Amino acid sequence: MRWVVFDIDGVLIDVTQSFDKTVKRTFEFLSDKSDFDISLEVIRVLRKRGVFGDDFKLTEAILRGSREFNSAEMMLDKFRENGDIRWVRNNWEEGVDEDELITVFNTFYLGEKYEERLFDFEGFWREERSIIDLKLLERVDDLFRVGAVTGRDRSELRLAKDILGYEFEEYITRDDYLKPNPKALKVLVGEEKGFLVGDALSDRQLVQNYNSHYEGSFRFIEIGEDVKTVNEFLKKIIRE
Repeated sequence: MRWVVFDIDGVLIDVTQSFDKTVKRTFEFLSDKSDFDISLEVIRVLRKRGVFGDDFKLTEAILRGSREFNSAEMMLDKFRENGDIRWVRNNWEEGVDEDELITVFNTFYLGEKYEERLFDFEGFWREERSIIDLKLLERVDDLFRVGAVTGRDRSELRLAKDILGYEFEEYITRDDYLKPNPKALKVLVGEEKGFLVGDALSDRQLVQNYNSHYEGSFRFIEIGEDVKTVNEFLKKIIRE
């Protein structure tokens, strides 16, 4: 039986009002450059252009870039297409306290669900919305093996379950491997055939790395390029 593997954020769940806002507020909290304006659109462009396994690294890249350049536009102009956090650290050298960044980020995203939160905050995760037709997903679950490879950790995946009304039985989180490490897909599916549905370069590179390292064969389906929505893709494979 073929696999259908999903990225979660931006594919199954609309995170434009949660993770994107969390990146922005974390940057503003930690940055000492009040004149460096970072918009949600800049965050989305950098997310799309770069290969970041999670949003901690995306936020770190923005913090480093703000110390290197005078504006977000200049930062984007200098950022290398397909650049990852290693490229950022090698080229934008001023460091970031990763533990502090994670604590601030989780305070804004998880809010009251985060025991180590710095202050009382409800949490931007509450603004997330499911964008998948649950009946279609359940139908695909009958026809294919279904799994997820996500930049969320396990606790964040439990939040996704509550939002979606669906629980993945087979999954890889950032607690296991970060995309685009091909082991993320190998450990989940073995060496099999299937689809990976995603919306970012890290998803595309994950599939490319998996296909070049292992005997399995996966096809990448990019939301917004190959299909407009995940529901459109699910309808297609149900009909096949």
